Amino acid sequence: MSVASRTHRGRIRNNNEDSLLLERPSLFAIADGMGGYNAGEVASRLALEKLKEEKEDLYGRNGFGLVSKLYQIIRDINEEVYGKARSDSCYDGMGTTLCGIYFNGQGKGYVFNVGDSRVYLFRGKQMKQITRDHSLVAEMVEMGELTREEAFNHPQKNMLTRGIGVDENVNGDVFVIEVRTDDIILLCSDGLTDMLHDSEIRERLKADDLESAADSLLSRSLENGGRDNISFIILKLDRKEVEHDGR
Repeated sequence: MSVASRTHRGRIRNNNEDSLLLERPSLFAIADGMGGYNAGEVASRLALEKLKEEKEDLYGRNGFGLVSKLYQIIRDINEEVYGKARSDSCYDGMGTTLCGIYFNGQGKGYVFNVGDSRVYLFRGKQMKQITRDHSLVAEMVEMGELTREEAFNHPQKNMLTRGIGVDENVNGDVFVIEVRTDDIILLCSDGLTDMLHDSEIRERLKADDLESAADSLLSRSLENGGRDNISFIILKLDRKEVEHDGR
């Protein structure tokens, strides 16, 4: 498995509230924190620490059992972040997005998300967004009230309808995909997708190697404004790494 990742505070923000988790070869995730002072940074870190802590509960599971466990882990992560926010006034109102993928070692990828951080699948010449944004603007696109181009430039495109730690309970999404040799998986915060259209991301993923693709994605995002923290993980799969034991 080839892996390239980048995280950058961008050109506007004073700190980086994104967190990344890279647990080769089975678990990868990104959390994009939100909240005053350093609260967003705390929320994103807590979320991924809890995810890493519960990773072993995923081993040996498949199908419905694995999907159910991922839903439970999302609820556990939410409880962790929400509890921290409630316990200290400094963290009041903090929250985070969450997106990730778990490879079970049997040719399946289990994608999960809450919020508007995304997971994409790039196969051949086609790139597809696997996750669904939990945002007001995304709902408007689904209802036909906005085009995707209008959504890209909409002033309220970052208004979330779901987030980790925001409410006592949260519902996440889980998607199961088949993974093949030479597939590329991209996990990213909205700091990337707010600066680059999907077509621009797709073109840069065609680079000869992942490090070049990562450098190109980051530099172009900064050139386009870098208005938020920018974080992403690029994974390129090969047969040896797809067929692991889930650990």
